Amino acid sequence: MPISGNATQVVDTCRARRAVLGRLYGRAPLPELVGLDSPLDLVFSLLCRTVTSAEGNTGLLIGPRGSGKSAVVQRALDMLEAKHGHKAPATVSTSRYHVVRLSGFVHTTDRIALRDIARQLLIEQDLENILIGSFADAFTYILNLLRSSGEEAVPPVLFILEEFDLLAQHPKQSLLYTLFDIAQSQQTPIAVLGITARIDVMDLLEKRVKSRFSHRQIYVQCPQKKSDFVEIARLALHVDSGRDGVSGNFAQHFNAQVDEVLAAESVARHMAQIFDFGKDVRQLLSLFVAAACQLSAQTQFLQLACVEASIALDVTSAKLQVLSSISLLELSLIISMKSLVQSGSSKYNFEMVYNEYKTFMSRHLLVASAGGAMKVYKKPVALKAFETLVELEIVRPVATAIAADGGGSYGRNDLLAGSAQAARAPKEYRMVQLMIEPGQVVELVRNRVDVPAVIRRWAQQ
Repeated sequence: MPISGNATQVVDTCRARRAVLGRLYGRAPLPELVGLDSPLDLVFSLLCRTVTSAEGNTGLLIGPRGSGKSAVVQRALDMLEAKHGHKAPATVSTSRYHVVRLSGFVHTTDRIALRDIARQLLIEQDLENILIGSFADAFTYILNLLRSSGEEAVPPVLFILEEFDLLAQHPKQSLLYTLFDIAQSQQTPIAVLGITARIDVMDLLEKRVKSRFSHRQIYVQCPQKKSDFVEIARLALHVDSGRDGVSGNFAQHFNAQVDEVLAAESVARHMAQIFDFGKDVRQLLSLFVAAACQLSAQTQFLQLACVEASIALDVTSAKLQVLSSISLLELSLIISMKSLVQSGSSKYNFEMVYNEYKTFMSRHLLVASAGGAMKVYKKPVALKAFETLVELEIVRPVATAIAADGGGSYGRNDLLAGSAQAARAPKEYRMVQLMIEPGQVVELVRNRVDVPAVIRRWAQQ
């Protein structure tokens, strides 16, 4: 039975949503690596020489999180598979090699790493007796098991070490020493490529491990041009009829709508802010997740309104989100501290804050009481509200320190000032500071609909 036009559009929308979300979440690679050609060539050359020339190579891929290190390695492995693996053309002689992936998050000990190396190399023999000896002997035995019948050489093995800095924190660093030693001695063609975000990772290595390492370091940087930053978002959002399985007409209209959304002033301005602040690609891609999730039979293309809603949530301060549900008394105390800051007080205590609050409320009580919704709270009640602000870390002590006489540390909720003498003072007199700006206080009051007009005018003074 032929599929109707509406049904075809629904299928295309579902496929487009699945493909776009896969790239936004990082489950699927981008069609192209923007600005990463140099590290990609270096990584591919390192791995390729091990496979084709039986060289022993070691290297480190260093770069900030989210810069594309794992994407570079995966693309290099894909290129290697296409050139020398099972996907290579029939005219090219294929090479037998193995890829082993380890992670510092998962393989917390050398014994766990050794077991997983054997599992990934498809070794089914019982390793209980082997693990009794040294790590080097057990690892060499595992490599020797890779020899096929009639072959004298072990096939090349490519080791990809994610979170290399965590693997370097293993006791004695036996795993790294053994891998580097085998690669340097040229006994077995292996390549060891560590991936890390720590630029000081070399300082974590022992002297004997450093002596076996080639000191080949490949650096990956975040996008250095705004045009590359925008191109990454475009590659993640565009769909292709051949790659993503959608019709050509749908892909054309979908990509045109994506270009229109990216060209909008509000979206372009926010992408420029993300680029100027930290060049975080993951933060950039997360901006479009909510809009991509809205794709359905009714909403077949990316909507600018959904992206702008995500921008509004992204620019909202986390502290303002916490303060959106505080009581009116707690809000009044914050406004009192704002008034003290504007009058020139850089630090203050609860007594000063409560006096400011009581003075204002007494002056405007007759005006506020006309609505019947306001009153002056007593000091114990206001102190409890003040302590709630301290627990939320909206109000912090001027300087936290350890009491010189007691030797014990005080928690965040003790309203502790920066000296032992202040620590012995009643908590009503310990100096604190407000951790949000006066402009944020005004914005907080503006976003609340339950604030009386008198308090609203007080915050805007």
